[in-house]
Amino acid sequence: MSFSSARNKRARPVVSCLRCRDKKLKCDRVDPCENCIKAGYRADCTYNQHPESTPKPKRVQLAAQNSKPLEAKGGIGVLEDVQQRLARVEELLAVRDGSSDLSIQNFWPLNDQPPSSSLQSYLGTLVVKGSRSRFHGQNDRITLLNQFEEAKEFVSQCSKDSSLVKLAKEVQFLQSKTQSPLSSPQSISELESFPELCQLLQSLPSKQICDKLVAVYTTTFEKTLRILHVPTFLRHYAHFWTHSDHESDLSSPFVPQLTAVLAVSIALAGDVIEADSHSSWEYLKVNAVNLLQAWLQKLPRKHRTELAMLQVETLILLARQLRLTSAEESWKAAGSLVRSAMVMGLHINLSGTTKMSIFQAEIRRRLWVTIAEMDLQASITSGMPIMTPQLDFQNMSPANLDDIDFDETTTELPASKPMDEPTETLALITLAKSLSHRINTMSFVQHTSPKMDLHERIKQGQLLMECLRSIPPSLKLDRASSSETNPPILLSRVLLDLYIRRPLLCLYRPINSSTSHDDPALDAIQRACLDSSLTILSYQDYFDPNLADLDVQNSNGYWNIFHTFCKNDVLWAALSVCEHMKLSTQQAIENPHIGATKLSTPSQAQGQLSPTTHSKASLTRLVENTLDSLARRIGESGNSVKDILLLAVVLQSVRGRGSAETKQQWMMQGANKALSACRQYLLPAVAELTATFEQTDPMITSTLPSEIVSSHFSQMPDFIQWSSLAADFANFQGFQGDLFSFDDEPLAWNL
Repeated sequence: MSFSSARNKRARPVVSCLRCRDKKLKCDRVDPCENCIKAGYRADCTYNQHPESTPKPKRVQLAAQNSKPLEAKGGIGVLEDVQQRLARVEELLAVRDGSSDLSIQNFWPLNDQPPSSSLQSYLGTLVVKGSRSRFHGQNDRITLLNQFEEAKEFVSQCSKDSSLVKLAKEVQFLQSKTQSPLSSPQSISELESFPELCQLLQSLPSKQICDKLVAVYTTTFEKTLRILHVPTFLRHYAHFWTHSDHESDLSSPFVPQLTAVLAVSIALAGDVIEADSHSSWEYLKVNAVNLLQAWLQKLPRKHRTELAMLQVETLILLARQLRLTSAEESWKAAGSLVRSAMVMGLHINLSGTTKMSIFQAEIRRRLWVTIAEMDLQASITSGMPIMTPQLDFQNMSPANLDDIDFDETTTELPASKPMDEPTETLALITLAKSLSHRINTMSFVQHTSPKMDLHERIKQGQLLMECLRSIPPSLKLDRASSSETNPPILLSRVLLDLYIRRPLLCLYRPINSSTSHDDPALDAIQRACLDSSLTILSYQDYFDPNLADLDVQNSNGYWNIFHTFCKNDVLWAALSVCEHMKLSTQQAIENPHIGATKLSTPSQAQGQLSPTTHSKASLTRLVENTLDSLARRIGESGNSVKDILLLAVVLQSVRGRGSAETKQQWMMQGANKALSACRQYLLPAVAELTATFEQTDPMITSTLPSEIVSSHFSQMPDFIQWSSLAADFANFQGFQGDLFSFDDEPLAWNL
């Protein structure tokens, strides 16, 4: 064969899919191929289209509308390929027509047209302001507001009503007087002259305070997620206080570990500690986490791979979440934590290895499931992708053992106890059994349009419902005995249920607005969403100080912890109830003979809570109670007026079938009532800080019941007449035109 004939030989057609070819994987040449299915890229499994090539057999046509075929490099030039890709990006970001300074692209609900970019596979809203952009995930307020067009339009016009603007500005002003800052510009600067570890040791509170906070941590926070081996930690803790010379402690990670535990516990016992020692409270509340992070950043690579360091990093993330770190920051920190764990090999199944102690291997399994769970929950809250890889967590699950069943000297791990036997690790094992499926579900949600693969969604939802039903009886709230109703146990069971239930709501909630009413699958989905929403709203009653048992200690502390962990869940659940009322009203309009008076919930055969039929009045009352609950906490840091305003307006917009003008009046009444209630609940807190309030009407200086707030808000005197606040309010700028904007910073002063 001559050289010219060899050079001109026709190239063999590419028979593997483009993704396998690019990654040099062996492709089974089926559409979609096995590799793309396992990696979660069904839609991206594409092949070169040659005239002589034969069609590839199809497996299942999933997410066909989301597929983004890549051009074959053999049939298009590199420059043309780049130009086409650039054109698609420009079209997506709308940079070609620069006439608008603000661009908002809603990805939920999706338009009827199939998405043209893979970016649209993530449910949410993209807000672009000039050169700045921010993605709001599925569960963000701005995305949730897009489900209620009337309420959204009304809120956008609120800034034109001078009385409403004035009322909202007063609420903001009162919040600024009551909420203490969560961070301080002096957090690090005062500590820079000392080595971080020495400063951590010198700044530890007294043993009396540490004893209280350690007891709070071990009884509350090591119930659902497991980070420490409690007996080992307590043994080191006792040794620390019995030895006056702490020189050796500077070479171990115990002091940072103890500081992180104290920083977590201060969120629950802050009031008690502040009364005992304000300086210790301020250090643990403000400076401790910043100092711990500074210490971690300076650690050498070798030390960062120690298990104790990863435990400290996990505790820091928990402490930051309790300090109301934003959803985006929690997601970034959780992703970093996952990567730290994977650098240490926690994602590798080490069963049967003899190179690691039994104790360390078991603690690693616990910690890996905990980190993966924290990453999943941060992903759900922020609406961003999951950083944890899709693995078989059930095979890497820890044993169902109590901490006292093994320690560092254990040479053979005891047999795992049955799942019907309660242990300190049973809740974590329950999460591990469903973790792989919940990660797969969220990956499916984030990469699939709500209008596609409806039956696949229902199938995954049924599996999630089975996970809820599989929770061991000893961990179910409805099975709790009177001796098991103390707040730590209740909080643990609520969180266990929520961690499993959240993916179900993310899976089903978008379908409520995107599926036609005549689809037979919609009814089951609506009932499942309503059932989960009512369940979440019912959890408030366990911790509400107005309803808790009088002999329960520190109910306010657990009330705050519940709203810290579940604030978004409460808002989403209340909005889902409103969505159900809206859909029922629409169905009643389309089918007048049915009526909208009764709204049914799932049957017992489907494994739901109750077959009870709920009236629109009962659901309205439930949402109003939630509004009152949120308003009562408006003076606490991290609570937003926008949540209350949004929920109040949405509730009024879905209550009836009146004309547009009538609904406008209802929504205005709801907005005024909600903001007035917030102002009324804030006034007593400001009264304690302002001496001139002591001379005012007694109605202002006492906390009023919600009934009085709702019926007498119009009779409240104008607090601006008081001289001590008049000057401050005159200089208060508010948010300069963004008062009712849901695409920027929250209305609350989260400093």
